[in-house]
Amino acid sequence: MTITTFFEDIINAFSEQFSWYAGFAFPFFIIFWIVGKKYFKKIRIQETEKAKFHHFKHDLGFSASTFLIFAIMDVFILYLDSKGYTKVYFDINEYGYLWLGLSFFIALFIDDMFFYWSHRAMHLPQFYKFFHKVHHESTDPSPLTAFAFHPSEAIVEYFVAFVLPFLLPLNFGVLITWQIFSMLNNVLGHLGYEVYPKGWVKLPFLKFKTASTHHNMHHQLFNGNYALYFTWWDKWMGTEFKDYETRHEQIFERKNIIKSAGGLYSLTVSDIRQEANEAFTIEFGNVPTVFRDFSAGQHLTIKVNIKGATLYRTFSISSIPNKDNFLTLTIKKIKAGKVTNYLAENLKVGDTLEVTAPSGQFYLNAEPANQKHYVMIAGGGGITPIYSMIGTVLKFEPKSKITLLYANRNSTSIIFKEKIEQWKNEFSTQLEVKYFLSEEENPKNAIKGYITRISLEEVLKQHGKSKLEFYLCGPEIMTNILMADLAYLGVAKDKIHRELFLITAQTQESASQKAQVSAKVFGKTYQFETQEGKTILQSGIEQNVPLPFSCQSGLCGMCKMKCTEGKVMIKNNQVLTEKDIKEGYILTCQSLPQTKAITINNP
Repeated sequence: MTITTFFEDIINAFSEQFSWYAGFAFPFFIIFWIVGKKYFKKIRIQETEKAKFHHFKHDLGFSASTFLIFAIMDVFILYLDSKGYTKVYFDINEYGYLWLGLSFFIALFIDDMFFYWSHRAMHLPQFYKFFHKVHHESTDPSPLTAFAFHPSEAIVEYFVAFVLPFLLPLNFGVLITWQIFSMLNNVLGHLGYEVYPKGWVKLPFLKFKTASTHHNMHHQLFNGNYALYFTWWDKWMGTEFKDYETRHEQIFERKNIIKSAGGLYSLTVSDIRQEANEAFTIEFGNVPTVFRDFSAGQHLTIKVNIKGATLYRTFSISSIPNKDNFLTLTIKKIKAGKVTNYLAENLKVGDTLEVTAPSGQFYLNAEPANQKHYVMIAGGGGITPIYSMIGTVLKFEPKSKITLLYANRNSTSIIFKEKIEQWKNEFSTQLEVKYFLSEEENPKNAIKGYITRISLEEVLKQHGKSKLEFYLCGPEIMTNILMADLAYLGVAKDKIHRELFLITAQTQESASQKAQVSAKVFGKTYQFETQEGKTILQSGIEQNVPLPFSCQSGLCGMCKMKCTEGKVMIKNNQVLTEKDIKEGYILTCQSLPQTKAITINNP
């Protein structure tokens, strides 16, 4: 073999390998992720889609390098085979049909065993970043993720296919069938949709074949479900996630979940517990998967009826996504707060509440491969989404670090203090906590005063500006000052994320005209007229139209609705993307009518 023919063989082998990959992965990606995305939503494993374009681009690039590695190893096998070193044969009669079938299953068993132990080893901290980190860039995998490996992992993945032809007599047809089965299994394991039917995980023998949910959970939850083809190694070694079978079955039970006419879910209160000061936590047990598979930091809206009036209020979720089979809302009573006071004084265990699915633009999606440093800044009740984010990072991003700056009036008003202290001790190398108390003299283990520019400078000096990513949630006056301080200190805008808490409404007035508005809210249509100089939300509230809202400042996105008729002018927008605007979405709290007729509805 000359150098020229060697490289020609590699190019041909690469073309063949990548063609196999394209033939399997691309059709599945197009059908499930593009063309049939809405139709197949009912069997999507992770209800909250987290995969973005940069994930697809990343996966394609590393898949190409994987098949280059595979091609080089293929060429060596073919060369050695031509010299008579392998035990590959073509005539079935040479070993008979019994060995033909048996050898296929022996190859699968050995491949599956090697994959389990090598995969598990690659999750060890000393090996992870050199082998497996690249593959775990995608926590919401797609068919394109199936072979997105670092070159070092690609060698490991192909090891059995490289070695076995030298150890066992394998028919060429068995090798091709093995390749097809392996590639199809890998694509389905990363599909993101459950194509194995209901009851699969309970069927005799078949339950040992991994369903799509099995490997999807590995990408989402990281430490567990290491198997490739069969579940028995995970079962034998105790590394299978306990709720694997339950999660698989729940995908097919979503259609049985009863919603209200307005699309609201009914959740049952399983526990109510007091937190610090005026805060309390509502726990909902045995919730549908959409309330476990959300993004840390998101919120939901509760519908309550108080003295004949229907009110909607938004609260951040304090539980950690994909950790427990429950959802919690931690709420702080506020002066003259109709809904918070009503819930605190009247809600009981066993009661049901109607709620929306989780949503919101202030969120954090953990990826096990991340090695970030988060600076979490919270003020008072603003700790709620931050708490969920911290718990998520500690559980799912073992290489990331967190610095928490948490401001309160006094030590008795620190929400989640016991749990934060527990985390600080358990994850001492990962979590750093600084408390700030404004109204307590000589505070113990805390700083007297507020979070200031000096506080931020100390963090920047200690850890370096380029390495930090900031998440802020608290009173508007506090976050406004800190946002300005971060800008002054040169922190890039895309490194700062903010959610407001207890926000005051803006009062800016702009030109608008009276308009007849038709608003479809949670399945019911309301007609009302707007007043000149007032937003759609202001006019709706005055006429008791239950439009959803929270901050009234164009920052939380709770009042986002789709405008299908008419035009509006949006005064302030910190939420809507260019795509949202093109599709007709508006923020009712910031929208002034520019036409005589406006039609809007819930997204």
